[in-house]
Order: sequence, then C-alpha cells, then structure tokens
Amino acid sequence: MDSEIAKHLPLARHIAGEFSNIPGLGIQEIEIQAQEALAAAGRGFDPSKGEFTPYAAQAVRNALRSLYDRQLRHHQHHKYVLDQPAGMQSTQTDLVHNTPDIKQESVATKVSRAQSIEALKQAIEGMSERYRTVLLGVAEGKSYSEIGEQMGMTKQGVHKISAAAMQSLREQLEKQGFAGLDSIGFLKSTREE
Repeated sequence: MDSEIAKHLPLARHIAGEFSNIPGLGIQEIEIQAQEALAAAGRGFDPSKGEFTPYAAQAVRNALRSLYDRQLRHHQHHKYVLDQPAGMQSTQTDLVHNTPDIKQESVATKVSRAQSIEALKQAIEGMSERYRTVLLGVAEGKSYSEIGEQMGMTKQGVHKISAAAMQSLREQLEKQGFAGLDSIGFLKSTREE
C-alpha cells in the first residue's frame, strides 16, 4: 500500500492547491495535511469496495474541508492585526488592513492610506458586477464556496473569475499609476518621485 500512496502524492498535492485559501495556513502546511489524509486513506482502504484513487481523493478533500472549517472558525473568533501591539482592538474597517493605529500615523502615512483606499475603490467600481462581487467577497474573508453560493455558481467557477478579476484589478491600478504594494501594504506609485 505504501507504493500506492506514493503514487498518489501528486493527487494530494493537486487537491491541496484547490484549498490554498485556508485561513492562516501556507500551501506547504496544507500539502502536509493532504499527505497525512492520503496516508490515513491508505490505512483504511478496503480493496473489495472499489478503486483507491476516488476513495483517496474524497478522503483528502474531506480532511481539507474539515481543516478549512476549523481554521475559519478560529480566525473568525480571533482577529489578527499584524502591525498592532498585542491586546489592542482595531476599529478600522477600510480596505487596507494590518496597518498601525491611525492616531499614531504620520501625515505622509495618512495620505498614503487615503490614496490607496481611493485607488482601490475607483479600480473596483470600474469593474463588472461579477468581478466586484468576487473581489469584495474575498476582501471580506469569504471562501470561494461561500461566494459561489451567493452568486449561484461553483467554487471552481468563482476561482476562475477571481483570477481574472485580480488581473483586471492590477491593470486598473496600473492605469492609475500604481505598481504593487509597499512594505506596509500601501499602493506603490510608478511615477518618479
């Protein structure tokens, strides 16, 4: 059975890629969980009940769905703001997260925040309804499944729209003169300063 499990490691890796949006986990951690689920499937497989591949795929997906649900509940219960001292509550609800308390910001930082928020709003407003729905859903922390339920489509369909929407967002921001994010999450200007 070990050779069968080794043969199915690429399948586990592929399924882990489908779950790359699990809150708080990187793809390597997700792949490890997928491999562990594959190994458990190998131990529990009864060859008289069919082929191993569909059984293993379903076992890995079930394990990763369960992991996703646990992580989502944990992250909904605990709010994480990286650039804030421990114990302080954030009252910030704008599109730019994980930034220092506004009261302690310099004027330049406040201006950068305002420019970033305005540029994102303009870029998103210029997009189709489907793109806006997906991008705003992702910004709110919704899973592709949840967004799909809202839009009446599959998780895979939302994933495809998400990729196209992100590319469109990048193009819209480039037209406004921005190129990526700086080290604290604000949009970087392509203009010479």
